[in-house]
Order: sequence, then structure tokens, then C-alpha cells
Amino acid sequence: MTKPDDLAALIALIAQRHAVPPPILLAMVAPQVKAAAATDLAALERLLARRAADAAALRNSLAAPVPDATLAAWRSRAAAALEIGNFAEVDKALAQAELQILGELTNLSDLPPERRIATGETRADRGAVSQLDLAPQSCREAAKRYAEASAIVGLADRARSLELALLQGDALARLGEEFGDRSGFDAAIAHYRVLLAGLDNFEETIAWASVQERLGIALAELSALIGDGSLLDEASSCYLTALEDLRREQAPALWRSLKVRFAQIAVSLGESREDEALLEEAITALGTALAVWDRKSDEARWLVAEQLTARARAALGRHQKDLALLERAFNGFNRVAQAVDRAQEPLRWAELQDQMGGVLAAMGERYSEPVVLEEAIAAFGFALEERRRETNPQLWATSSVNQGLVSMKLAARLQDRELAQRALMQIAVAVEAMRGAGHTADATALQKKLVIAGGMAEALGKAGTVHKT
Repeated sequence: MTKPDDLAALIALIAQRHAVPPPILLAMVAPQVKAAAATDLAALERLLARRAADAAALRNSLAAPVPDATLAAWRSRAAAALEIGNFAEVDKALAQAELQILGELTNLSDLPPERRIATGETRADRGAVSQLDLAPQSCREAAKRYAEASAIVGLADRARSLELALLQGDALARLGEEFGDRSGFDAAIAHYRVLLAGLDNFEETIAWASVQERLGIALAELSALIGDGSLLDEASSCYLTALEDLRREQAPALWRSLKVRFAQIAVSLGESREDEALLEEAITALGTALAVWDRKSDEARWLVAEQLTARARAALGRHQKDLALLERAFNGFNRVAQAVDRAQEPLRWAELQDQMGGVLAAMGERYSEPVVLEEAIAAFGFALEERRRETNPQLWATSSVNQGLVSMKLAARLQDRELAQRALMQIAVAVEAMRGAGHTADATALQKKLVIAGGMAEALGKAGTVHKT
């Protein structure tokens, strides 16, 4: 069970990061605390961070000025209730605001366009309220309300109606992403395809490309959930199809996002399939995006693109045994690592250390001096400072095996049987820990590396030479 002090610290941290009052976050986690449910703090942090962003957006929406004094009073009451985490009162106040907008009219078709839009926006705010709860049903309720909001706005503002329909799909996709419910992804994918059927890719290029992006995201996330690699090919096709018609000057941020999302899939498939062409396509796509990307305009995403480029170069460099590519990959990872705040993003910083260790290990095979392999071992050690066994067993096992393999290579280079035995033991412990934690597939993948290390240790033992370091 989660310790109260740990939960309090997490709430305080997220409240500070997202500039939302702690009572809002407390209200989100209260049902879990009352149920005395065991809580995965890492998973809870991800959920709370996203909900905190939702809460911040809702606070801004409720703070926007409206000309009608009575309507403003209801929205002010909703805003006050949100500040103390009383979500039921927020929804009640917004329902009263809807009634104020409608007046005596009961037929939406009789509403003037501006009142239809105001009613739809208020219903959308109620959808945002529904989504603040940390429960699967909240996603379903939010999707329902966003659908209603989109229908209410309708032709009064077709562009806004589509934006609300996209929020409907996003809420359904969250059901799959956050709670592992495939039905959420299936519903979102079907919804996005219906939206695409109603759009013209030439006349409504930006809207059409936006839906293609959402469809690709849902397909990629469903692939991760059920392990169907063919869905990644479908997702990649969505991004490329959108880029065929969307020009950068039409929507620079969307164009960049499509480039990066395509590259993410291309790198992942390029690594798993050892497909150099895909890796080169990813590097090209990222290169065209970074060449016209002002880092200051969106540094967070810029860093993602830079890290992804380094990852693609590292994979391609290993396949082609290209030292220049490996050096460029290391420099890319290092640039991103220097920009990442370790205290704020410890696991991302550790991931970068692990990636740099992998590149150094590959480079070390091309140098006769052992110093590069030693630097790789140190990099994996830095990663393990944050990837601790008690908090992140899978990541700990991965970096531990990586470090063990490089140690084994160094042992072979130095003919040091004692180091080889320590490295072999390190890898074996990590594999068993992974298997003991129930991560069978990951343990099987790491087992292959254990077999490789065992063969190296056996060969070194037969050599019969010991070099003390």
C-alpha cells in the first residue's frame, strides 16, 4: 500500500509543476485512498500529471470572461468549486449555466448560432470535469459529453465542432491507453475513420491531417497494447498520407508532429526488423523537420526529435559498423542529456545514459584501447543510479544486463576471468529478477544476451589466461 507521505509528496510535486491547487489533485486520488487500494506511484504520477494539465485547461476556460452577468456568476461558482476539488459542484454549476444560455427555448435548432456555440462550450467544460476522475468510467462520460458538445455546436462553427469531436476520440483513446481497455481504442479508431470520411483532404487539409494524426496515434497505442506489429505499419501510413497533402506553411506544428511521429515508428520498426532503409527514412524525416525548427519555440518536442535522431543513427551505425554515425549519435544523446533536468526527469535522464552507454559499447568494439568500454560501463552505472531495482525492476534489469555485457567484452579484451564471472553473474541475476517479477517476454529477450555472455565466459576460461586490473 502506498505510504501517505509518498502520496503527499507526489501531489505537492505535480501541483507545483502544473500550477494547480493541491485540493484538485487530492480530490482525484481520494477514491483510491478511501478504498485502501495499493497504488503504483509511477503509474499514478503519469495519470495525475495528465489530469493536472486537464485541470489547468479547465481553470483557464472557466476564467474566460462572458458578457452575461448571470452566466458569469454560474461559471464563477464552478471555478470556485474546482479550486477546492468539488467536482460534483463544478458540474452542477455548469449545468445551471447551460440552462441560463438556453433560456425558455427547448429546441436547439431555434437557438441563434452564438448561443449554440456557448451551450456546446459549456457542455465541453462538463466533459472536461468528467475526465478529472481517475476511473475508466470518467473517460466514457467525457467522450459522451464531448460528442454532445460537437453536435450542439454543429454547423454554427464547423471547425469548432470538429475540434470537440476530436476530444471525443481522445477521451475514448485514453480509456485504452490509461486503463488497458481495448474497447476504448477500437471505439476511437472507428470514430476517427468516420470523421475522415466526412472531410475533404484538399479543401480541409489541416482538419483532415489532424484526424489522420489522431488515428495513427490510436493505432500505434493499440499495437503496444495487443502486440500487433501490423498496426504500426497502418499508423505509419496515416502519418505519411497526411504529409502528402499538408504543407509546412499551412500548419507548422502539425507538420512537425507528423514528421516526428512517423520517425518514431520508423525507428522502432527499423530496430526490430533490422531495416536500414526505415532507419534512413526516419533520419531524413527528422532532418527536414529540425532544419526549419526554432528550438526556442518548442524545446521539449525539439529535444524529443533530437534524441530520436540520435537513436536512429545509433541503430544504423551499429548495423553498418559506421564509427562516424556512432559518434554523431553519441553527441546527439549527450546534447539532449545536458538539456534534461535530472531532478525533474530522472528516468528520462537515465534512459539517455543507457543509450549513450550502448553507443559507447558499439564504438568500443572499434578501438583497441579499453577506455571506451570503461566509459560505457560508467554510463550504464549512471543509468542504474535512477533505474533502481526496487522502483523500476524492468528498467533496472535492462541496464544491468547492458552493463554486464560490456563488462564481459572488457573482460575478454583484458583476458580477465574474474571480471568475466562477475559480469556473467550480474546478467544472470537481472534475468532471474525479470522473470521473477512476471515479465516473461522481457526475461526471454534478456536470456539470449545471457547465452551470449556465457559463451564469451566459456571462451575466456578455455584461454586460461588471467589479467589482473
